[in-house]
Amino acid sequence: MSSPEPPALSPASSISPRQLLADAQCVVIKCGTQILMGEDGQLQKPRLTQIVHECAQWHRQGKQLLMVTSGAVGLGQKTLGLKGALALDQKQACAAVGQSQLMEIYRQLFDCHGIVTAQVLVTARDIADRRHYLTLQKTLKTLLEMNVIPIINENDTISDAELLPTAATQSFGDNDKLSAILASKINADVLILLTTVDGIYTDNPQHNPDADRLAVIEGFEALQDVSVSGQSALGRGGMATKIEAARIAALSGVHTVISSGVEPQPLLRLLEVPSVGTFVVARASLQSRKRWLGFASGTMGALTINSGAARALVHQQASLLAAGVTAVAGQFGPRQVVSIQTDEGDEIGRGLCHYSAEQMAKIVGRQSHEFDGLLGLTNAPAEVIHRDQLVLYDALYQSPDA
Repeated sequence: MSSPEPPALSPASSISPRQLLADAQCVVIKCGTQILMGEDGQLQKPRLTQIVHECAQWHRQGKQLLMVTSGAVGLGQKTLGLKGALALDQKQACAAVGQSQLMEIYRQLFDCHGIVTAQVLVTARDIADRRHYLTLQKTLKTLLEMNVIPIINENDTISDAELLPTAATQSFGDNDKLSAILASKINADVLILLTTVDGIYTDNPQHNPDADRLAVIEGFEALQDVSVSGQSALGRGGMATKIEAARIAALSGVHTVISSGVEPQPLLRLLEVPSVGTFVVARASLQSRKRWLGFASGTMGALTINSGAARALVHQQASLLAAGVTAVAGQFGPRQVVSIQTDEGDEIGRGLCHYSAEQMAKIVGRQSHEFDGLLGLTNAPAEVIHRDQLVLYDALYQSPDA
């Protein structure tokens, strides 16, 4: 199969990616484990020093910066002398040891430039709780107004889900998604994901010399033929997680740059070199509450729906009715977020369910006029999930009007 041509900017794009980055007032920068740590497990301090130096230059120019960092587990593992694969409790112990070291390194490096930093540790449950979500948003914006650079990481010491690759609920899975959610939260202009390759390629450039770099992406259909299998040896993410992060950011009105963090001047080169990295153009921004529903909320359970209900949701912009639900999973209360899945197990969206899991079990496949008698209620809502409390992923990714 031949590689697709890298997509060009559409006629609607009146400004270049470099100019958009140059004009950006608020930027989120994510540094993964492979950027901070070498294959030998040693901290790549010269590389991190350069990244901080360039961040300081942007900070002096008036840009507001947030950094999302990995590396705590790796630093702790090196300090404790642990080799090979780690059990969950060992990873948590390594995170506890390494996190303080990681923050001290950042503090010292930014202190050389007279910049104050703040440590912010979050878990997926913090984001999933709407009240905590809004509190975190307010705190981050206050720090930025004070010219402080927040250094953000997952709180792996007390959170098991974030360290388990199979955890499907209440977890970020990796810092790529966390960085996109935070960029959405503070209405950032640009998200920069620093990785070990210079952008998104049509295939793995380490294995296929004919792979083409996608310079600009304005429609996610361009990614259909891109190979994104595999993940890094040290970190939890891979190119697939970066593409997902770019989707989240784009649907929140945030442009994304995926570029190499191991090349000289990894940030400044984005402004000075004509074409580096992959620039993912943002679409129209979702409402703040729908961003939280779709990407940040986590889920307490799942509703499986039949094909007819799926078509009605996606193509007719309908609410979800109990008649279209075929199965209920998990333990959730009324007005909690649930995943909406097809019979094949694919998640197509999320929404606030009017009913608890126990109530849903009683009305699966039933008509709304039966609800009062089955549930012992009066005037029970006809919809399981109202359209206004629903986010559908396929519709968002494919519709230019999302």
